[in-house]
Amino acid sequence: MFPDRLSIKDAAKIISNKQGFGLISAIFVIVILALFGLLVARFVATTSITSSEDYLWSQALYSAESAAQLRILYNDGGGSGVLVQPKIGQFSISENDNFPGPGSPAVLRIEATIAGLGISREVEVKYIL
Repeated sequence: MFPDRLSIKDAAKIISNKQGFGLISAIFVIVILALFGLLVARFVATTSITSSEDYLWSQALYSAESAAQLRILYNDGGGSGVLVQPKIGQFSISENDNFPGPGSPAVLRIEATIAGLGISREVEVKYIL
């Protein structure tokens, strides 16, 4: 079974020597933990970017809604009667209003945009005063 030069005692020593197996196991565990760490780091980065974009999207929506409410208030003659163009943080507001006068249906479109980031929200309001 074993070659003539190798005694059974020497063969048993070679088979029972498991120091190399420990090194291979340690390298395997280190590689798996490193991959897990990279996965967690990527997940955290993606989640933080997504949450910041969601925050800006909702801020754009609320900015557009506020501008629409101010425009309707102005058309209704409420407040001071002066049209106020809101400036909300880094958002630019553009509006398209076809208000013909009291008693007629009107459509108001407001868009809040952050230049450079590609984030914008548009609100369309149909109303009769």
